[in-house]
Amino acid sequence: MTKVPNLFIVGAPKCGTTFLYTYLKKHPDIYFPNFKEPHFFGSDLIRKNGAYDLSQKDYNDLFSTNKKIIGEASTFYIFSKKSAQEIYNHNPKAKIIIMIRNLVDLVHSLHAQFIFSGDEIVEDFSKALDLEKSRLNGKNIPKQTTIVNKLYYTTNILSIPNNIKSYIDLFGIENIRFIHLDEIKTNPRKVYIDTLDFLNVDSGFEIDTFKAVNKNKVYKYRIIRDLLKKYSIPLGKLRSLIIKKPLGFVKFFENLNLKEQKRLDISKDLYEKLINKLSKTEIEINDIINKR
Repeated sequence: MTKVPNLFIVGAPKCGTTFLYTYLKKHPDIYFPNFKEPHFFGSDLIRKNGAYDLSQKDYNDLFSTNKKIIGEASTFYIFSKKSAQEIYNHNPKAKIIIMIRNLVDLVHSLHAQFIFSGDEIVEDFSKALDLEKSRLNGKNIPKQTTIVNKLYYTTNILSIPNNIKSYIDLFGIENIRFIHLDEIKTNPRKVYIDTLDFLNVDSGFEIDTFKAVNKNKVYKYRIIRDLLKKYSIPLGKLRSLIIKKPLGFVKFFENLNLKEQKRLDISKDLYEKLINKLSKTEIEINDIINKR
């Protein structure tokens, strides 16, 4: 039986969303589809290469379940000006989870993730930031990028306070839970239990061990990364004509081609530049969260 999602983890990416998705999914009363990030809403997000082009039926079919909580976790909703209203139109009774971290770390982590995924090809972080203005004008977009907005690094960050306010205005602060990545690092069990309480499901459900999920990754071979990026979407669409459930081949080869590695530190000058640009936004976000 297909139902409407009533829980949306709307981002931000690289803030513990995969951790929360992974462990909430283990709860007997909570359902998430294997397709973690359908990105169905957010009509202002610029999709490319046939990515995230689900029909309404395709989207609905992701949620064939009778479980109490039905969720999805599309991390770029928080960077969309339209996603809050579109989600509200779909289900005004939904609960929203917004995840955040230190903003300089966030933008740095996003760049590293997009290098790994192939959405970004400019491996020098500073140079990628310098291209942001031209990319906002539609220039210097890598051919294989799936959502062009991924490359609007600081612009995305600066949009967060107003987008959070849109969720609050529509859904009410009582239906929104904020989680900081530092909380997950410090006490993942408490974050998990508090989230179950927020969702009104059994918080006594036991998880033996919480492990770090989605650490910083780099590719081993660029050619494999680029081939996976180029062909994963058309192969997935071809597979869907025969069988709906993903077979996991692309993920298998992606895992073979990755290694976990600490990100290179940001230079002192660039770090201070980003602090100056993003500190006001950081204060705005903290003020919103602390007023809840």
